[in-house]
Amino acid sequence: MDNVFLIILVRGSVNVMSRLRCHRCGCVLGEGSLKYEVTVSVRSMFDGTITDETSDLGNAGMDRLISEAATRGEEELNREVYEDDVFVMCVKCKEAFLQDIYSHLHHQATPEHGRAHLLH
Repeated sequence: MDNVFLIILVRGSVNVMSRLRCHRCGCVLGEGSLKYEVTVSVRSMFDGTITDETSDLGNAGMDRLISEAATRGEEELNREVYEDDVFVMCVKCKEAFLQDIYSHLHHQATPEHGRAHLLH
């Protein structure tokens, strides 16, 4: 029997399905295997308070901050405000990732005890 390749046409481009790897451990995630898409969204928070340190800058201080910002790239400045990342992980790495995030918050932050209550 001849070799068969799956070619997917997406908006006029040709994509040959490649092997997916776990972003954490690097293991190959074969077709049909259990894998997770982990989406991380980080946003800066403003609590409505401007510290004395910032309010005491005056015009010269504000000009200095603007000059410093002008020397930095758009991507670098944006990363201080928000960052979105998507990772593909195997089962073991997804659990290790969640354990790392939640374990310091509560000793029972496990799938068996639920994690949703820790998000608020």
